[in-house]
Amino acid sequence: MAISVVDPAARTVTRDGAPLDVTGREAAVLEHLLRHKGTVVSKSELLHHCWDASRDGDPAVVEVVVHRLRRKIETLEAPAVIETVRGKGYVIRSEES
Repeated sequence: MAISVVDPAARTVTRDGAPLDVTGREAAVLEHLLRHKGTVVSKSELLHHCWDASRDGDPAVVEVVVHRLRRKIETLEAPAVIETVRGKGYVIRSEES
């Protein structure tokens, strides 16, 4: 199952070549996780990189966006695209993991 952010400027996301209907924020979070594939990314890092500086940093907003994103990109064939690492953040595992 291949997930990619095809056009970061337009926030276009595909899964196995099929376009997904995601928001700009969801695409930004997915893009950041994909850029750091195999590495745990904290909620505070996602807030820093995916929200503007004027936004008050509430980690709950990251949880909501990741939850919505999971519902859109995960399937029965590949349910754990974005994994939660309890107390640390989120990770997209590399194929070798």
